[in-house]
Amino acid sequence: MTIKELEERTGMARANIRFYENEGLLSPKRLANGYRDYSEEDARTLEKIKLLRQLQLDIDTIRKVQRGALTLDQALFVQMTKLEGDRALLERAAQVCRELERSGVEYAALDPQPWLARLEPPPSQPVLPNPPPPTPKEEAERDNTPQACYHPWMRFFARMLDMALYDTAINVFWLLAFRDQSLIRFQNANLFTTILTSMALLALTLALEPLWLHFWGWTPGKWVFGLKLRDKDGDKLTIAQGLERSKALAWEGYGWNIPIYDLYRFWKCRQDALEGWNGSWNSGQCLRYTKEERRFGGWIFVGARAALMVLLLAAALWSMVPPSGTMTDIPGLARNYNHLLRVVEYSGETAIPTLDEQGQWVEREQSGGGVVINLFGDTTQYAKLGYTLGGPMGGVTEVRLRMTSQDKAVGGSTREYLMLLSLCRSAGGLNLLNILPAQRDAAALLDRWEDFDEDFLGVHVSQRVEAVGYERTNAFGAALWCEDEAAPHHCEKTVTFTLRLEDGVFSPPAGGAQAPD
Repeated sequence: MTIKELEERTGMARANIRFYENEGLLSPKRLANGYRDYSEEDARTLEKIKLLRQLQLDIDTIRKVQRGALTLDQALFVQMTKLEGDRALLERAAQVCRELERSGVEYAALDPQPWLARLEPPPSQPVLPNPPPPTPKEEAERDNTPQACYHPWMRFFARMLDMALYDTAINVFWLLAFRDQSLIRFQNANLFTTILTSMALLALTLALEPLWLHFWGWTPGKWVFGLKLRDKDGDKLTIAQGLERSKALAWEGYGWNIPIYDLYRFWKCRQDALEGWNGSWNSGQCLRYTKEERRFGGWIFVGARAALMVLLLAAALWSMVPPSGTMTDIPGLARNYNHLLRVVEYSGETAIPTLDEQGQWVEREQSGGGVVINLFGDTTQYAKLGYTLGGPMGGVTEVRLRMTSQDKAVGGSTREYLMLLSLCRSAGGLNLLNILPAQRDAAALLDRWEDFDEDFLGVHVSQRVEAVGYERTNAFGAALWCEDEAAPHHCEKTVTFTLRLEDGVFSPPAGGAQAPD
């Protein structure tokens, strides 16, 4: 708005508006042509200044209140004390004036000393530099004067942001340090672990909050919304004050996130807020909030939450990438394979087995000869692995997997695409940006029970299938189905699966070393 519109809005003269601008109390935006553009916030600021000036506050005091060096209630307390003194002085002057007028004395015969003595103010108590502490809730209830409750929703979202910050920091550290997603899985495993995690996170938040308030004066969430918490003297909280506040807040504010009880506590706090109470954790120690303007506080909150989600997602994706880099040897490829096995959550007695340092299956106690791999209870696979080594550093250039099965139903498997992704890491084709699409595409590529040759992320994939007694079907998720109901052992399938780094990518020299099949 223009200065003319601002004059009409506030009832202030242009000269006064310019004066407050020169004093630094008002800072309007400048347009490209040099004219001032006053916002609604500027108008509100000017109305605040007008109110405080009519209460006789001086410019310097208003400036201190604007900058947060002095709280409004402190400034008003001092001004009220001064006005009370001025009123007493005016009343004495009026009384002496009346009495002097009644005496009828002329100026030439006036003796000023007795009258000056009448005007002397009586001894007064020194003015306190700060206002007295606010009345606790119990006294306020007795006096029927509710305390002020500052921005309860902002405080709620501020603590939500703090908790998200701590939760993200813990999970990101765990993901980066250990390349392990078990902590995230535990948090969301079931209702009990979710409740337990929320209690632990609340305890951590309330334990760290006193340190933030003592050393910085805010928590990160409170800073976003411009909320400062101070004691009755306007100072930062001591650590002891902060801990006492956190203890009361945990029980009376959040009910320690105990199901049902926490809902009751939230409802009770809402009722108290509607009545003007500021929470016993604040009023009990005479703590009070002050508010600094944050024009984009809501957007900062949304942006911070989004940034935390992106950071957590990036750390989770990074933790999924196998640890061993390009030109991996057999132990490195085994580590990659075992890592991917953990990522896709294949664990337990019926899991696909891990690989040892020699790149061979870790055998389980099973009946029968050879290495037995149980996938889904009654599914039995006989598999052998072989490797070809070569290149200038002697890394793995080829993996061969030969499997024989006599299952009634043969569906898709996981070990093949884990082997493929492990070798893709050696080729440098598997990274943070493509780990999820690569897992999806590899699973789709290998869920084909037929002969094929494909190139995938720097790896040539070859599959040969020999199936006797099977029919192709998609029933019950199976790719092959044995029709011999009486004697399913007459059905047999053999898959020879070969992964080889493509030409030009760590290609082995002729006659490269070969690990035995």
